[in-house]
Amino acid sequence: MALPPGITKKLLQATSDKTDLNKQALRLSRSFKEVNKIIGPGSKAKKKEK
Repeated sequence: MALPPGITKKLLQATSDKTDLNKQALRLSRSFKEVNKIIGPGSKAKKKEK
């Protein structure tokens, strides 16, 4: 059973926005993880300061 074209179009529009948000969130998450490696607990930079 196929969905009417109008519903299919609206579903595609609703999900396409979320993929952009998901990509942006993943990019930010990777950036925060990288920064956390540098300045986070147990990092070499913090050990040198002590």
